[in-house]
Amino acid sequence: MIVFMDLFGFGLILPLLPYIAQTFEATPATIGYLTASYSFFQFIAGPILGRLSDRFGRKKLLIISQLGSALGFVILGFANSLPLLFLSRIIDGTTGGNIRVAQAYIADITTKKNRAKGMGLLGAAFGLGFMFGPAIGGYLSQFGFATPAIFATSIACLTSAATAIFLKETVKKSKLDSLIPARTKPNLSVLTKAPLNYFILTFFVISLGFSGMQSTFALLVESKFNWGPREVGYIFALVGIIAIISQIKILPYTVKKWGEKKTLLGSLPVLASGLALMGITRSIIGQVIANTLLPLGNSLINPTLTSLASKNVDQDDYGTTLGFLQSASSLGRIIGPIFASQLFQIFSPSTPFIVSSIIILIVFLFLRDILSPKTSFLTRLFS
Repeated sequence: MIVFMDLFGFGLILPLLPYIAQTFEATPATIGYLTASYSFFQFIAGPILGRLSDRFGRKKLLIISQLGSALGFVILGFANSLPLLFLSRIIDGTTGGNIRVAQAYIADITTKKNRAKGMGLLGAAFGLGFMFGPAIGGYLSQFGFATPAIFATSIACLTSAATAIFLKETVKKSKLDSLIPARTKPNLSVLTKAPLNYFILTFFVISLGFSGMQSTFALLVESKFNWGPREVGYIFALVGIIAIISQIKILPYTVKKWGEKKTLLGSLPVLASGLALMGITRSIIGQVIANTLLPLGNSLINPTLTSLASKNVDQDDYGTTLGFLQSASSLGRIIGPIFASQLFQIFSPSTPFIVSSIIILIVFLFLRDILSPKTSFLTRLFS
């Protein structure tokens, strides 16, 4: 419920950002930097928040991050210049590590056997929030851009209160006491562990492609179909619906039948296909298909990657490890919007989607080589 409410508030704002920025005469490149500013500060804060949640508990960090989101939404709603718009995203990004803290919470309360299912339920809550948020945000935007921002602020405050009242701490007090004199810096040794380091790299690349899509999708469909915030909100709602179905129904089936590694490998080409189709299609039906493939692939990738990563470290480093995943994801979301907006502006609206698809397919080949070396394409190619 907490993740749903949090992503509901985030989803209210997401499809509106390019249009809000355009009211200040922002170029596609500037919109890319605006999107990247959130991720840059999330990248810096991710491992720190993860380590602090290991030390002081998940609950406190979740409450603080939600209040930070509320402050960011308030500033966004009343921003009358681009600098204030950037400030709102910086504040929200700095406290935006709550998803990884929530994943660490799930890792605390699940066993290794059912962890992928637990991460999938978390992803389903993510999808629900992403389904209702953009649709309602797109609708509320007709009353002014401040309206969805104020609504998102209310949601963030409500979520923070619900966390404080209902959520139980999973890091035991005795453990917290024993960790007080311990290190507060992230445990960098987790970065040298294989295959964990490869999972972190994959997270980076997936986020690079997906965030590039998010930052330029509104501009793409505006140029092709003359769509506005309402239509983009409805498409993002479709993405949320597919994400829910994928994580509640499809993920448990594929993990049970083929395991987490094969589920991960099979999902990467699906994601790449969705991105490619999104860029090249000139029909609304094509966009619907693309926005079905994309969340299907992404919704199976994220929980399996997170589950596989958490299984390769001790419980004391759950928060730290997931914080590094957050940072890898954030780094991708820093570079992705800037990279995509430049490709959009210099070449064509379709270019960032096609390039992202190719990059993901390359990562698929290398990850397959690592996880299934006997049957991989690269092994046969270079043997």
